[in-house]
Amino acid sequence: MAKVPGPLFSIALSRFRSEVKREDDCVLDVTSAQELLRQTKAIENKASTRTKRSTPSTRLEAILPHLNDFAAVIAVCGGADPKTTGLIWGSLKVIWTLAYPAGDVLDDILAMLDELSWSLPRFRAYEETLPMNKALESALLDVYTEMICFCARTIGFLRSTTHRPLIRLGWSKLNEDFAQTSKRLKGLSRIVDSEAEATRLRVDEKKNVELLGAMEIMKDNHTNNERLPCHYIPFGIHEQFFGRDDILQRMKDVLDPVEGGSRRKSLVLHGLGGVGKTRIALQYVNQSRCQFDAILWISADNSIKLTQSFLGASRRLGLTPENSDSQDAVAAMSKVKGWLMETRCNWLLVFDNADDPELLVSAWPGDAAGSILVTSRDFTIGFGTSAKDCKVQPFDGETGVSAFLSLLGHDSKSELNRASAAKIVEVLGGLPLAINQISGFIAQQKLALEDFLPLYERHSEKIHTRKLVPGNYEHTLSTVWELALGQLSGPSRTLQILLAFFDPDRVHESVLREGGEQVDDEDFAFLGDEMDFLEAKEALLKAGLIDRSSEGATLAVHRLVQAAVMERLYPAERLCYFNFVVKILSNGFPNTWNKVTSHQFSSWTKCERCLPHVNFLIVQSNRYKLAPTNPAEFTELILRYLYEREHYNQARQFMQTALKFLGPDSLGIASVSMLQGLIELDTNNVRTALKLFLVALDMREREHAEDAFIASSLNAISLAYTESGDLVKAVETGQRAIDIRLRSHSDRIGNSYSNMASTLLRMGKPDEAEEMLKRCPSLKDFTDETFLKTKNPRFSGDMVLLSRIRQQQGKLDDALRLSSIALTFRQQLLGSRLKTCDSLYQVASLLQLRGDLNSAINLLEESVSIAENIGEEARGYLARANFKLAQIYDALNEVERARVCQAAAESIRRRISGDDAVTDASQEAYDKLVPWMLW
Repeated sequence: MAKVPGPLFSIALSRFRSEVKREDDCVLDVTSAQELLRQTKAIENKASTRTKRSTPSTRLEAILPHLNDFAAVIAVCGGADPKTTGLIWGSLKVIWTLAYPAGDVLDDILAMLDELSWSLPRFRAYEETLPMNKALESALLDVYTEMICFCARTIGFLRSTTHRPLIRLGWSKLNEDFAQTSKRLKGLSRIVDSEAEATRLRVDEKKNVELLGAMEIMKDNHTNNERLPCHYIPFGIHEQFFGRDDILQRMKDVLDPVEGGSRRKSLVLHGLGGVGKTRIALQYVNQSRCQFDAILWISADNSIKLTQSFLGASRRLGLTPENSDSQDAVAAMSKVKGWLMETRCNWLLVFDNADDPELLVSAWPGDAAGSILVTSRDFTIGFGTSAKDCKVQPFDGETGVSAFLSLLGHDSKSELNRASAAKIVEVLGGLPLAINQISGFIAQQKLALEDFLPLYERHSEKIHTRKLVPGNYEHTLSTVWELALGQLSGPSRTLQILLAFFDPDRVHESVLREGGEQVDDEDFAFLGDEMDFLEAKEALLKAGLIDRSSEGATLAVHRLVQAAVMERLYPAERLCYFNFVVKILSNGFPNTWNKVTSHQFSSWTKCERCLPHVNFLIVQSNRYKLAPTNPAEFTELILRYLYEREHYNQARQFMQTALKFLGPDSLGIASVSMLQGLIELDTNNVRTALKLFLVALDMREREHAEDAFIASSLNAISLAYTESGDLVKAVETGQRAIDIRLRSHSDRIGNSYSNMASTLLRMGKPDEAEEMLKRCPSLKDFTDETFLKTKNPRFSGDMVLLSRIRQQQGKLDDALRLSSIALTFRQQLLGSRLKTCDSLYQVASLLQLRGDLNSAINLLEESVSIAENIGEEARGYLARANFKLAQIYDALNEVERARVCQAAAESIRRRISGDDAVTDASQEAYDKLVPWMLW
């Protein structure tokens, strides 16, 4: 290994000095691990009162080899300057000297050092042939700096609390610091190991070019290119904000960062809908921009919006590339949560409209040290999070009058105005949303204040006939909507009704405009005309019925306004608008219902934008019992895209809605069954998948479906037989599909050939499998470059299949090249999902066979990380990857790491099987936990 001078180490030393807060030459008087051990034993020998207990130096001696390996690398990286390693050994000596008299405190610190030593890179000093480069040196420096600065903070803590009771009193603070340091070290060490592996592979770059490309993407996924300050907030400061000084002060007291503070601070704003929770939260976060390096606003009323908000935040932070093909929102949420856990900056996380406790728990960033603000109608939402609470009440009389007159532009000093306004505010119960709506109504109608109450009372009596109790919350708002919405007409009324069927927080104008252009209906023609759409929108903005964000050209509408709009509609009107919104959203989703098609990857971006609205449309259909006139068109919205993007749980939930609208014997039911089967096949529920495929085939044959649909069912059944190991039936069924597609000149024949090739490969016939795969028309004259440009996920499955064929043929290097290309493709297009997890494992297995064990470990650890983030659907992948890691660590004689991975694998496998007595620990047993082939 070349000795490269490291001038940046002077920066690390400077940071150490600032953390320890004093010049400390005694830190540098230990030059080696052996010298450290000698001095610690000398301290023990002097303390005769401790001779009977087990010596802490014995524990230290077991920890030192890991630290010594890392120190040797640092010595080379730092130009062999003894100060670089001396800082490690000297710091440990000072910590030992300070903690030794406290007894059990030293035991706890040794436990910390033990864990930190296991967090250090696997990269070892004995790799003398490995060239150092700037990227590797920089990564090592980050680990070194993190390590010595934690030692410095520990020294500072022990010096500031010399008495044992005081140490225990402040121990939680050091423990929190340790937890964050450990997490950061693991992340930084992963980068070091990745850089080291990339450096090794570049020694023979021509041989490893495809693998290097895949590893570069993996490194980018973990590289922190944070952009600070980062303020991801939907709206700026609202000019017409009134009162709430007491609540804003309460928020500042609880949430504002405190110098030196390291604990999480959280507050729940709760209260009735329309009382102003979100607006207060917006006011606070916009006023606090200078207080926080990062403010992240997350819409938390359902899982789709929550993960999409995290994706937007991840991009703004620089954790996810803006131009990434992958729209993996779940992975983005994991990245943001990880960043919050590790960063030292001041941050504020806002969960808006968080009324689902389970959803909030899934998004909560653990014990990360920062500020969290939650808005919710549910005052119990913060239970279990140690959050403080603050109830938001309606305006008091004085504030309500001032707000009302200000909104109208009336003289607030006029006693007559104030008296009239006071009566109106009292009738409205001080509700901010009602005051805002009524002021807009009075301004538009140019009403005198004294004329408003008689009008309000007449409408109130009309609403009273609907059996609402006069004076209560619902009655007040219903009267407000009766007035405000009753004045709308033409396109503005149509637009307001349409918005009642869209998710309320973020309606992209492009979704309305582009979807409306595809529908031939005079009532909705204004959507296709820029000026007409602008006029309709302006009328709603002036009336305060909607908000608009200039960033991204999106509209927002209050949920209570939506509910009021829906209540005013006759059932026939609701159904009419419901069907029209289905047509608008259908513009974003491909038509796979009436024809058999391949992956619709080209429309994924548009689908992602429409997905929250599809989810909300389902909510409205359930709430108001709306059945679409065209069930197939509605069902198309909610199935294919979610399957292709591997959002399996959401797809399963949406399918239940689809099944309600489709007739018992319809071909639509068969299509739903097919998609259900494909999901079950991907998640290794092979028997369930086969049953669903057989049901679909039976329906299609009874309904005399086209040959294309019959062949599609047979193809899927063949796949299921292959997965279950019934290979004779797989060949018979697959051949029937091929015969039908050849007879009908289907452009889907390649799909049947590749499926048959996978069956032949599982039969142990790699040469026949290759010949079958070569028949695919789309794969003729197909190069690596054209493959990567297609962005068709199906072809990545073909590439994986060809790689496995090459492996059975004994062509290991070609197998590794092909599987690396497939991995690169899946990383870029699919993100951190099951198929990427599977490809990481396949490449790692090939590297293991080639003897590149450290590279294999890097990929397997990435596979484990992805599987952990995915959750239940990935348990089999998690168990299999841990089992493989145990094998490799055992081969490297890293006994403790092997034991931990083996125990994790066995525990997960027992949970999957539900049998605590599982004993088969073979590779085959773990392979059965996942599909044999994931297309």
